[in-house]
Amino acid sequence: MYEEEIFFARKASGLVRELTPQDAAMWAFGAAAVSGITFYSIRMTYSFPGADPTLSFFMASALLFPSAIVLAMTTGAMPRSGGLYVAISRVLGPEIGFLSLWSIVVGYGILLGLWGIVSGRLFGSVFIMGGLVDFGSFLQSPVGAFIWGIFWLSVFTVISMLGMKWIKWLTRVTGYVPLIAVIIACIIFLSLGPGGALGGFGKTWNIDVNALMSKAAELGYKKPAFSWAATIASFGTPLWAWTGFEAITYAGGEIKSPKASMYGFLGGYIIVWALYTIIPFCVMYAFGDLIGPYNLLFREHKDVLKTFMPVTEPSVPFYAFSTLGGAVGLLMAMAIMMLYLKGIPPVFGATSRMLFALGFDRALSPRISEVDARGSPRLAVALMFVIGFFGLILKTYEQDAILGILDYTMLGFFWFLGITAMLLPFRKKEIYEASPIRGEIAGIPIMTIMGLLTVVTGFFVAAFSIMEFDYTMAAMMAIIYGIGFILYVWQQHKNVKEGIDITKVYSTLPPL
Repeated sequence: MYEEEIFFARKASGLVRELTPQDAAMWAFGAAAVSGITFYSIRMTYSFPGADPTLSFFMASALLFPSAIVLAMTTGAMPRSGGLYVAISRVLGPEIGFLSLWSIVVGYGILLGLWGIVSGRLFGSVFIMGGLVDFGSFLQSPVGAFIWGIFWLSVFTVISMLGMKWIKWLTRVTGYVPLIAVIIACIIFLSLGPGGALGGFGKTWNIDVNALMSKAAELGYKKPAFSWAATIASFGTPLWAWTGFEAITYAGGEIKSPKASMYGFLGGYIIVWALYTIIPFCVMYAFGDLIGPYNLLFREHKDVLKTFMPVTEPSVPFYAFSTLGGAVGLLMAMAIMMLYLKGIPPVFGATSRMLFALGFDRALSPRISEVDARGSPRLAVALMFVIGFFGLILKTYEQDAILGILDYTMLGFFWFLGITAMLLPFRKKEIYEASPIRGEIAGIPIMTIMGLLTVVTGFFVAAFSIMEFDYTMAAMMAIIYGIGFILYVWQQHKNVKEGIDITKVYSTLPPL
């Protein structure tokens, strides 16, 4: 391992080691973009007629698994805050490392905003289910969802400033409750048999389900045949559902047992992979031919849907409530909706540590890396609030390209990580030897093989995602990247004036 020369913001990070292997697994579940599975998976049959959500989620999850293995390898070898940025910047160079992390910081900020808006709409649905129709409808409106988003963004900003210990315990509590609720809901869905939930749906909402489906058919609904093309085209949704899965790696400097935790991280990935495959299958299995007609009425004919029942956003919590009804159903829906609450703490923890890493390396102002007595980089947390607020505005005014933007910013640059993994065993052999997962196949390091697969995946995700951009979004992203590099170049100018040799920063690992 390299001798830790001090060319950084400080001689020690000041961060506190709080996270365990349990947290590594929980963060993999906790930070993954839950609206992908609870919200967007249900609308896939409308957005991509003929797509099979179960197959789409399974295949996209398999596509990203090599990236998860590479992240486990590199983070185990280099357990520092900043995650893949530390690896990329030490192997490929500081500018490429900065580009990759700046992109992900922006993506995570937009993610916070999208969660705020979507959770407002879905919690609005829960309030409608509970009989508070006016308040629920307000939360489903653009203004109501925006206010809801600001509220939770503010609450979790304050909590994040209290330190990693608070983030850790909040993630655990808000993670296990919805996990148990989702498992129970899936068991109930399966126990009802094919289409067996339609009776419960009609009883809960006091409607004739066949009449609702017939009305949708009159308005043009036709059940589409399965399509491989539509299934592949729908990959943007499950890829989005995985954005954030690597959050724990960005807090590598606060992991107690890095090598053991990376096995926990991979275990968490596999658990989420299973859930992402099982959940859409169970919902489609239980509700059969209702989901397509309901989606059509909700998206295009709300006035007609209103004649049957309160207009309620289709989602996994919605269908869980509709199966059980009453207080039990409402409790189940609320528990599943905690998925949105459990995602925000680890995202704040991850993004603030990304900015911390950039400040600690003097890629951005070292002030960003300052920590308080609790080990919290408060300025970095505050900056993430600002970026999250930008995400709220973007989601409010931009509906069509948002998932493509998030897939591109948060997963598209993983191909840099793949190149890093391919070269690490040869360029930084002493670091490679510290990786918890080593071995060779036909004389080629497994890390190199997984790196190659990650390169291929990264190029696919980048190309696939950017197809959803319009000209406005392309221009906006160009401006965002331009701002990032202006800040980066300005800081390099200051480093030179202060006599700091930045090449020496990137020749070693940051101190713990």
